[in-house]
Amino acid sequence: MSDIAVRADQHLAVPTGTEPATAQLVQWAQAAHAAHSLAEGICNTAVAPQAYRGKPAEAAAAILAGAEVGLSPIASLRAFDNIQGTPAPKAITLRAIAQGLGHEVKVQESSPERAVVVGRRKDDSEWQTSTWTIERAQQMGLTSKSQWKQQPAAMLVARATAEVCRWIASDAIMGMPYTAEEIRDQGVTVEHRPAPRLVSAADFIEPTAADEQPLTAAEVLDEIAAAQTQERLDEIKAVCQQNGIRDPQVLDAWSARSAQLAEAA
Repeated sequence: MSDIAVRADQHLAVPTGTEPATAQLVQWAQAAHAAHSLAEGICNTAVAPQAYRGKPAEAAAAILAGAEVGLSPIASLRAFDNIQGTPAPKAITLRAIAQGLGHEVKVQESSPERAVVVGRRKDDSEWQTSTWTIERAQQMGLTSKSQWKQQPAAMLVARATAEVCRWIASDAIMGMPYTAEEIRDQGVTVEHRPAPRLVSAADFIEPTAADEQPLTAAEVLDEIAAAQTQERLDEIKAVCQQNGIRDPQVLDAWSARSAQLAEAA
């Protein structure tokens, strides 16, 4: 297990999505009020991480985000980095969430040149493998950043961990598409990034004829390059999930194009 424990008993009663819309709003208001009250009591103490001290609004957002995945208020502040006022989960947070649900995530190899992380869903025999090399990071222009110069092995593991967790536990972490490490790597301010949202593939995918050829990774790369909006990228992502496309080049191209659109916004 990781240093962050996922609890079965949440400290805040956040809406589950099954209640009527009005009831959800009332519950959200109550949860937000409770989170802010907790944050005000915590943020001026040594218990709070430095990034949240004197910032109860940001801390409340982190507490609410953590409550949705079963973290206590203190664990939430440690699990989410405060990036320009928005809580972003660390890669180890995604790993803790996945493992807390019974999924398996293991680091098979770690060095300054290469990281291999494997994972599989609970009750699934198939392992998914993410391999991140320093060459791959160089191709994306990441190795010039300070964190990559100082901790290349840790950054490779973080990238591979986040990738595996998205593959095996996307239903649990759909509201957290980017880790703190990935956001810092892209150099995109959180305020300019479109708010994460849940998207159903059924909203975008047309029925496919039985004799239609499967979508290829090359075709997806062309579609990503031509995408002009984040909404279009989300459509492409849903289609990839529907077709089981997990090519690293596609993932890298999607992240890079998303960052370009966010910068242009």
